[in-house]
This record gives sequence, C-alpha cells and structure tokens, in this order.
Amino acid sequence: MNQYLFPYSESLVLSLSEEIEYIKSRSKNIIYSLETCQNKILSTRLRLELKKLNNNRLKIINIAETMIKINCNDLSFEFLLEITKRSNSFQQI
Repeated sequence: MNQYLFPYSESLVLSLSEEIEYIKSRSKNIIYSLETCQNKILSTRLRLELKKLNNNRLKIINIAETMIKINCNDLSFEFLLEITKRSNSFQQI
C-alpha cells in the first residue's frame, strides 16, 4: 500500500510547495505595490488579492496538518507545513 501512497504524496507535496512559492512571491510583490500605491481602488483590489492568497495559504496549512495526522511518518508533509508557515511573514502588511 505504501508504494501507492508515496508517489501520490510526493506529487501532492510538490504541487502544494509550488503553490506556496507562488503565494510567497505574489504576496511580496503586492506588499511592495501597496507601499507605493496612491490609488484607493487599486489599493483595495491589492488588499483583497492579498487576503485571498492568505486564505489559500491557510488551506494548505490545514491540508498539511491533516496529512501529518494521517501519515505521521512522512517528512514531506512536515516540510510542506514548515515552508507554508514560513511564508506567513510575507503576508503581513
């Protein structure tokens, strides 16, 4: 059974890790834009996008925590949880 679980978990962890990197990068760009933005409408849209990115990050944290509970011996999910939590610093305005 484990031989079927590992390729699936590696693919899942890879996809979610890539998503976290995108969220981290995009959040950093949005925060930089918010610091220099003079337009209220654009600022509102950027804050909304940042909030959506944060919600996606929280969903990934929940997925990682659930997978750790299900398969606590898999370090890849612990790694995913760690990089997801570290990306939080880029979410702060």
